[in-house]
Amino acid sequence: MNISENKRVVALGGVFALAFAGIMYFGYSESQRNSANKEAIEAINVRFDGYANQDLAPTKQNLKEIKDAYSKVSAVNKDLQAELNRYAAFCWGDGKKISAQDFQNELRESINKVKELAASQGAQVSGPAADLGLASFKNAAPVADDVPFRSFQLKAVTRVAETILGAGAPSLEKVYCAALPAEAAEALNPNSRKAVPYFPLRFEMSFEASRGVLPQVINTIVKDKDFFLTITGISVEGNDSLPGIDPYTAPAEIAVEGENLGESVSAESAGGYRTVAVRKTGAPDEKVRVYMTLQVLYFTPGKTK
Repeated sequence: MNISENKRVVALGGVFALAFAGIMYFGYSESQRNSANKEAIEAINVRFDGYANQDLAPTKQNLKEIKDAYSKVSAVNKDLQAELNRYAAFCWGDGKKISAQDFQNELRESINKVKELAASQGAQVSGPAADLGLASFKNAAPVADDVPFRSFQLKAVTRVAETILGAGAPSLEKVYCAALPAEAAEALNPNSRKAVPYFPLRFEMSFEASRGVLPQVINTIVKDKDFFLTITGISVEGNDSLPGIDPYTAPAEIAVEGENLGESVSAESAGGYRTVAVRKTGAPDEKVRVYMTLQVLYFTPGKTK
């Protein structure tokens, strides 16, 4: 249950107040669905705890309540397991092993694909992002045992980079792929008792976002149907400084006889009670720099089901 919650529940720690007041979108339908599932399971667990901590009379009603609770837990678990198996099947692909040279070809193709997408969108891909965080493998082949994991990591990174550029980001600034975790070595032997069913492959991205880009990027990532992606951290920094506060001006005295609102505003009343608010931030052309840490789950063949 915990692993499914992480896919849908995204904790946003940065406040988009500097340039994007109110830009964050909190209506993710998938997150709401999983939240409802979580509440249902917690309620059922409370009932089970109650059954465990008291002497239950062997009545038909008690037996019925226990069976109903177990049925609900089983149904939720079945749905979550089916979803998990779908991600695992995509992770395994056709099951064919690729060589280190095949991986290098995949890397070059992905690099060119991202650059072409950026050009078509009028965006830029900076040097630290140009190699998709895997520059060391462009000219030097990776260790053969690392190829399955690096290949899947590359596919996930490429998907997120395409999501960012496709949403209209002006530039992709940086991409970093973390080293493989210790679980990867054990996963090479699917018959190993120490091999875990799944483990995360981590990467990081930095990009510029104009109005509307960040919510679209987040929504697309958390709703991805192929990769089990999770946003583990996010930081948003405005490129422009907020203007200072205007000097205080006392409101003008309201005329007793009222005022003709159809008349033009005079210079004298412009600084008084009829002053219209002036936008200080939130312009459509404002941009912010976004730094995001992510992970994608790699599923060990033969260990998930």
